[in-house]
Amino acid sequence: MPSERPRVFRRHQDFFMDTTLKTTLTSVAAAFALSACTMIPQYEQPKVEVAETFKNDTADSSIRAVDLGWHDYFADPRLQKLIDIALERNTSLRTAVLNSEIYRKQYMIERNNLLPTLAANANGSRQGSLSGGNVSSSYKIGLGAASYELDLFGRVRSSSEAALQGYFASTANRDAAHLSLIATVAKAYFNERYAEEAMSLAQRVLKTREETYKLSELRYKAGVISAVALRQQEALIESAKADYAHAARSREQARNALATLINQPIPEDLPAGLPLDKQFFVEKLPAGLSSEVLLDRPDIRAAEHALKQANANIGAARAAFFPSIRLTGTVGTGSAELGGLFKSGTGVWSFAPSITLPIFTWGTNKANLDVAKLRQQAQIVAYEAAVQSAFQDVANALAAREQLDKAYDALSKQSRASKEALRLVGLRYKHGVSGALDLLDAERSSYSAEGAALSAQLTRAENLADLYKALGGGLKRDTQTDK
Repeated sequence: MPSERPRVFRRHQDFFMDTTLKTTLTSVAAAFALSACTMIPQYEQPKVEVAETFKNDTADSSIRAVDLGWHDYFADPRLQKLIDIALERNTSLRTAVLNSEIYRKQYMIERNNLLPTLAANANGSRQGSLSGGNVSSSYKIGLGAASYELDLFGRVRSSSEAALQGYFASTANRDAAHLSLIATVAKAYFNERYAEEAMSLAQRVLKTREETYKLSELRYKAGVISAVALRQQEALIESAKADYAHAARSREQARNALATLINQPIPEDLPAGLPLDKQFFVEKLPAGLSSEVLLDRPDIRAAEHALKQANANIGAARAAFFPSIRLTGTVGTGSAELGGLFKSGTGVWSFAPSITLPIFTWGTNKANLDVAKLRQQAQIVAYEAAVQSAFQDVANALAAREQLDKAYDALSKQSRASKEALRLVGLRYKHGVSGALDLLDAERSSYSAEGAALSAQLTRAENLADLYKALGGGLKRDTQTDK
């Protein structure tokens, strides 16, 4: 009979342990249910007064801009390859990607605060008197939840939501860097194309003037023209040489800018590029282009997520006025002998809830709440400013596109007419009908008009890149951009 009593006692103790553990787990489950509420204000997207559609939108309804990714928008195969390289290697974009990853990890930290932190622990001790006597031993192994905050008023959940919105804002900023890089590479490439064509033009001018000089030199020796006219021809040759050197330098600078953007030397095996006047795949934009396309611009999305983050921080600041309840508990086994661990009847447990009442922190909490509300209001203003700025970007780009097209058409016609006039004057000069001054004037007019038309081509191409960026990336990021 005496041997039966310990077994009864052990069964009773085990039952007590099971009941206590079940009660603890039930309490934790109830805590999760209670922690579902937050004090975050209901979010309402700010209303920004902008026109529903853009002016200067002379469009073709057969083309839907939402169906265009940047591979379609920029049709030059050489430019496409340069953009692909830049998206893989550009340092600024890689920094933006890493920053976004940092925000994602920070959100994971905040999200994990919603769950109890379980930790295993083990300890042992032996103690006795220096004068001898009995030595006592104690060994424990357990599994516990370390200071879990019972989020009854949503402080932790609000902080987690704020971190989530911060992460979303960082991804939008990453997309903005992605978008800006594409437009910047395109503009740098167009400048390189312009410098290449300007150098070719300067080379043709130099060759023409050298040929004209040879003819003028013969006529001078024959006494047909004066020494003044011959010297003017020499001066024009030197001017053409200077123009060629300037164009060559501009081309090298443009190539260096491209190399910096792609973070490597420009590959030699790139496909052939298109001339500037062939860069316009999208001749017309969709009819009735809605201002709602701005909502997908990365900077607008970043501004809205920053506003939502500020909104969530208000919830966390409100929750600071209420008590903070923390739960700490362990379940394990303990014994006076190391070999006695995990034997029946050695179970131990502890449960230590704590509550913190914000009695003398009302002033600080009130100030923190006021700061959170002011930051929310500042983000509303920032969001409105971002939308207005985006609308202005698109409106300006569309207006410039229409006027630049008209200017380019006029300059192209002027260039063609000037070339024909130069051809006719050249024939008359060879036959002695026109003088040297007539030829010089015709050359100046022709090459000046051709240079102006080339500059107009560059401006149109840069406007193409500006419009892509203003519209938030060709209105649709195709799968090839999201690497």
